[in-house]
Amino acid sequence: MPQKAMGTSISCRYNDADTVIGRLKAISEIKADSEAVDVTCLDAENGYRQYVQGLKDMGEVTLEGFYDAGQAGQQMLRTLYEAGDAVPFTVTFPDKSKVQFTAFVKSHALGAAQVDGAVGFTAVLRLTGGVTLL
Repeated sequence: MPQKAMGTSISCRYNDADTVIGRLKAISEIKADSEAVDVTCLDAENGYRQYVQGLKDMGEVTLEGFYDAGQAGQQMLRTLYEAGDAVPFTVTFPDKSKVQFTAFVKSHALGAAQVDGAVGFTAVLRLTGGVTLL
């Protein structure tokens, strides 16, 4: 059964503490992809290329939210960016199912300040290794 996204959260584990990244309005998809290795031989039939699956890649997850300088999770993202450490992250959905992965903070940006607008932020997490669905 489809579930609503409202109530979804993401947290990271660093220095033996779990920190929820707050004030989010979007967590991008978690997408598995793989390389295609060309294994076409000179005697391939019908003139078509042949492929096998190569290395798998879980890609990147983008977080988008409203900037809050005092929010512990947003502070943690900035700390992790400076440290360059890959740490465990957990996305928890409203039905309590979870996706766990290891990632480092590839980028962090503060949004533009506009008249009659809210200041936002984005962060890009680069996944390393696979994911676990719980």
